[in-house]
Amino acid sequence: MKTIGIITYHHYYNYGTMLQALALQEKVEQLGYQAELIDFKQDNSLSRYEMLKLRIKRMPVYIKERKKYRALADSREKIKEKNELFEQFYKTYLHVGKKKYTTTQQLMENPPVYDGYVVGSDQTWNPFVANLPEAFFLPFVENKSKKGSYGPSLAVKSLSDEKEKEYRKKLSNFSFLSCREQDGAQLLSRITQKEVKCVLDPTLLLSAKEWGKYCEFEIPKEPYILVYFLGEKSEHRRAVEKIQKLTNWKIISLPAAYLEMENNDYKKVWGGPKEFLSLIRGAALICTDSFHGTMFSINFQRNFFSFCKSSDSEESSENSRLYSALNIFGLSNRIIHNMDNLTAEDISIDYKNVIPILEEQRRDSIEYLENMLFEMTKG
Repeated sequence: MKTIGIITYHHYYNYGTMLQALALQEKVEQLGYQAELIDFKQDNSLSRYEMLKLRIKRMPVYIKERKKYRALADSREKIKEKNELFEQFYKTYLHVGKKKYTTTQQLMENPPVYDGYVVGSDQTWNPFVANLPEAFFLPFVENKSKKGSYGPSLAVKSLSDEKEKEYRKKLSNFSFLSCREQDGAQLLSRITQKEVKCVLDPTLLLSAKEWGKYCEFEIPKEPYILVYFLGEKSEHRRAVEKIQKLTNWKIISLPAAYLEMENNDYKKVWGGPKEFLSLIRGAALICTDSFHGTMFSINFQRNFFSFCKSSDSEESSENSRLYSALNIFGLSNRIIHNMDNLTAEDISIDYKNVIPILEEQRRDSIEYLENMLFEMTKG
């Protein structure tokens, strides 16, 4: 059986990060290959001295945002329990290589051996994430015919001239290029002068039924609003309160931001990936600023409202990935910008036009993945 090495963010206690890696692994295996995640996690840790310097420098921030840091401290044990559920899921379902790498140099000196190499999805090509590890451009793979990408996200609409030059050089020897956003695909195509395919996020390669096997958490029988926010905008919470008054449904939160951690009006579930999937599948409505929270809402055909963590004008804004995905499905109106005119009738989504689009996009994306794997492993 031919082997495929996948390099992507995967061993982080973030629902979308871990589940997108699992989805790509599982789809590659369904297509008849042995898939393995390359155990790369860049070491960005600071020395004890550097950490002390940083804490002293950030002291005014700690004082100004003491409410936030108190909530985080008070929730330490619950966060630990949640992380243990992630770790159990990781060890049970993700197929990871035996060699551990913390630097690109280690990969160059002792590269893992596979028949083909794929840089996976999530924000692997976002210039503002984790110092943009060189490893995600596969410099440790000499044979360019074995280098491909499946749905890496830039998450931004433009790059500086310097970054464009850098990306042009790094991507020049890729045989297969794709991107998760239409804006990103067009940008990379212009930079590289190559065809760049726009594909679905890996989580959408698997059907709702396929994800159902992980939904083992028992959910409430009565309708509930699921709240999953990564950002800290108070206006998003006020929107949820307005929606709650319109529906009279109770609220369940997956606490990721301190505002949910300290909110005792919500029922809190400190869950891992299984709890996350189960709660989305069973929710009457999901309110989220998470890209993958939105993608799973669509996959499970749930009512949802999406919120933007940052403003469009910010250089590092990731909003384009959300706009691009929702535009594909004709669901741009699910992004909440103004709550003033929201009514109870606005909550329901008619999925009859969305489902055919999702199925067509899924077939198209799987065809790209299948062709890429075949071409890079033939001979």
